[in-house]
Amino acid sequence: MLTSERTLSLSSLFEPASVAVIGASSDPNKIGGRPIAFLKRAGYAGRIVPVNPGAAEVQGLRPAASMAVLDAPVEHAIVALPGHQVLAAVQACARAGVRAVQVFSSGVAESGAAGDAERAALRSLARSGELRLLGPNSLGVFSTPSCFFGTFATALDGAWPRPGPVGVASQSGAFGSYFFALAQARGVGFSRFVATGNEVDVDVADCIEYLATDPSTRVIVTALEGCRDGRRLARALLAAHAAGKPVLAMKVGRSAGGAAAAATHTGALSSEDRVFDAVLRDTGARRAHTLEALVDAAVLASSSPPPPSRDVLVVTTSGGIGVLSADAADEHALALPPIGDRAAHEIAALAPLGSGRNPVDTSAGIIGDLARYAAIAGHALASRPYGAVLCFLAHIGRNPAHWAQLRGPLGALRARHPSLPFAAVLTAPADVVVELEAHGFAVFDDPSRALAAIALNAPRHTRAPRIAFDAPDPALAMKRAPRDEAEARAALAALGIRFPEESHVHDADEALRAAGRLGYPVVLKVVSPDITHKTEAGGVALGIPDASTLNREIADMNERVARRAPKARRQGFIVSRHLAAGVEVRAGVHLDPVFGLVASVGAGGVLTEWLDDSVIRLAPVSTEEARAMLTEARVGALLGGFRGSPPCDLDALAQQVSRLTAIAAASSERVRALELNPVIARPEGCEAVDALAEPIGDPT
Repeated sequence: MLTSERTLSLSSLFEPASVAVIGASSDPNKIGGRPIAFLKRAGYAGRIVPVNPGAAEVQGLRPAASMAVLDAPVEHAIVALPGHQVLAAVQACARAGVRAVQVFSSGVAESGAAGDAERAALRSLARSGELRLLGPNSLGVFSTPSCFFGTFATALDGAWPRPGPVGVASQSGAFGSYFFALAQARGVGFSRFVATGNEVDVDVADCIEYLATDPSTRVIVTALEGCRDGRRLARALLAAHAAGKPVLAMKVGRSAGGAAAAATHTGALSSEDRVFDAVLRDTGARRAHTLEALVDAAVLASSSPPPPSRDVLVVTTSGGIGVLSADAADEHALALPPIGDRAAHEIAALAPLGSGRNPVDTSAGIIGDLARYAAIAGHALASRPYGAVLCFLAHIGRNPAHWAQLRGPLGALRARHPSLPFAAVLTAPADVVVELEAHGFAVFDDPSRALAAIALNAPRHTRAPRIAFDAPDPALAMKRAPRDEAEARAALAALGIRFPEESHVHDADEALRAAGRLGYPVVLKVVSPDITHKTEAGGVALGIPDASTLNREIADMNERVARRAPKARRQGFIVSRHLAAGVEVRAGVHLDPVFGLVASVGAGGVLTEWLDDSVIRLAPVSTEEARAMLTEARVGALLGGFRGSPPCDLDALAQQVSRLTAIAAASSERVRALELNPVIARPEGCEAVDALAEPIGDPT
């Protein structure tokens, strides 16, 4: 368990024994009055101290004139004041020994030099002592186990939370509270809720890590707009996974801003959203792309543990719904494994007009004895292990006589399989839905949505989540940032990256001598610190067969490059041995502003942009992880052998990729990006053809 002192200190935020409301109001509809009204409604057992210098009483409570004159210390304070008064209020809280402060106020520390200074001052208060600060611009916190409702959320006016296993950590208060209201209406129960706002101190990563240790939380829902420290977020998500608590995540915004810092293909193909997606996947989190999908996934997750596999049993009263379910399962990469032969015979005896495959179609012939539906599902479940069950019940719940036949057997079936998620799809009155939910069914009105929720909760791969946090090996650090490709190749070769034999030359005579030594055919490439992609500038010639062609190509290349890139500085040529054909792969690492070093592999050479092939991990990656990345990429099909071609040496290629990421990690103060494109992979070994290094600052 990755528990930190930062996380342990959040107990005063979620479970305080006493709370002061600074800017308290007697009006329960005002921001300063709402938390007091909610705390009283919830039956909060701790001490509530309104702080208002001009009031004799506030909602039946005796107020204090200021934090300096409290009768006794308080553990938690809520600031509901105009923005310009917030800093002084938090300073007063620090002097009074408050352990957790949440700031509802907006317009605090948001922009400009003054905002930067105020943000720094608030952060300093939080870091200098034992005070933790939530906000500014936070909607607040509620905890159902302790009846603590330190929030002004309007969603609570008509959607009071019932206790349950779902904890919510959202940056956006509006998004988080709207999710809460939708999920609450679907029967989801909640443990904790927190909206982190502007995150001067406490952030979503802190809250996820806290919820990972919280015994009342079994499922974590998080909504993210961005992130300041991606590695800390990854650690928090890994902590949740290690605790066996699924994280359902919504990341809004698909900005490519994270790629803007890198001129390599790696950066261009690794936008901020793709990196977020990779990190969520590799830490075991499940990402929803719509609010509806997030709510549906939470409904299923709150009813049972997550599916142990992606194998689903579908039992339906309709053949058409069975086909629809099969289509949806395929769309969401779920499997519908067939039931066993013995079970098929038993089902045929119970439903001779149905189908004993999967989806299992009971047909409408069971209407006279609906207990047979549960028996059929039971036989199918006994025939092999499944990860989840979808029961399509049509309108059975609308007919009291029909429901009377099915309710007992269906409840007993559910009780026999407590660790499996059961989704019931039907139209029914509210009392039937409540009864199904009480038995542990997640209730839906659309089988496709039910299967999408199962897919979002199910494991996506058998590989255990892994992100490297190891310190870089200083022996793999570049001594200086390379100024051009020749220097990049030389530096990388010295650190273990394999290249074909080559020479850096400055004129035609040197090129001819180098080619004679290497042996024809050769490759000629221009060297320039100003040309990132040489092919577009006319600076690459392949398979030069002899000296006369080489001599002519040097003159032609000089003319092409001068015409296409007239301002580029030229520093000679690289002459290298021409490699035999193979599979072209791109491997790169770039410095992401949020997550640090990010590794990417995919199809290389001319296929790079065309295929848009990019598998991403946080770097560095092990050889084993690099091999998994290469297998996952589209180019992996070619690497494994295609239409009779022999498989490539995947071990050598994975070692090359892993080595590159380790060099990038050790050299991260000098270079922001390294790329090999392409690496030629063959049945015996691999060699990089092109190398690109993007320095930090001026390499000279």
